[in-house]
Amino acid sequence: MPLSRDPEKRKAQLANLRPQPAPPPPLDNVRGLVHGGRARKATLVAAGSWTERIYAELAAEAPLRDADGGLPLHDRQAVELLASALARLQAVSAWLATRPALDERGRPWPGEDTAHRLRLEIARGLDGLGLTPRARVALGLDLVRAATSAADAEESRAARERLDARMARLAAVDAEEAGDDA
Repeated sequence: MPLSRDPEKRKAQLANLRPQPAPPPPLDNVRGLVHGGRARKATLVAAGSWTERIYAELAAEAPLRDADGGLPLHDRQAVELLASALARLQAVSAWLATRPALDERGRPWPGEDTAHRLRLEIARGLDGLGLTPRARVALGLDLVRAATSAADAEESRAARERLDARMARLAAVDAEEAGDDA
């Protein structure tokens, strides 16, 4: 049908052709949330305060501390990322727990792959923060090496000072002997 020449009718015709913006979904709308492993914002809503509680536990367990005994400033971002990944894994695991192991086609749920990737991300985060036995051993060795290096440097400086003092005394004795011979 051709467009009308009447401006009112034309406006009505064009209004029918243009999509109207959809109203925003209600705040509690979780219909599109499948398992929440990939949707970080939705997971935080579903997880509630999981991330905050997990962050508090990780911050308390981290082996390195700053001068006031808290979590070092440069580790906070890594702990936040790790807490978020743990909260997402908890959401995915809870979703998977309500379903059979295989879907109706006999395949594992896609959430299993997401959970696997989250576990790998979490393992890397734990290693990076020194929260695994192997990471603590490596961190301990590095701390021992650093302390040993500092002790060696101090001992070396003290030995040089003793040698310099001895050389100065010998030079003074040589100067006295040279003055006595003259």
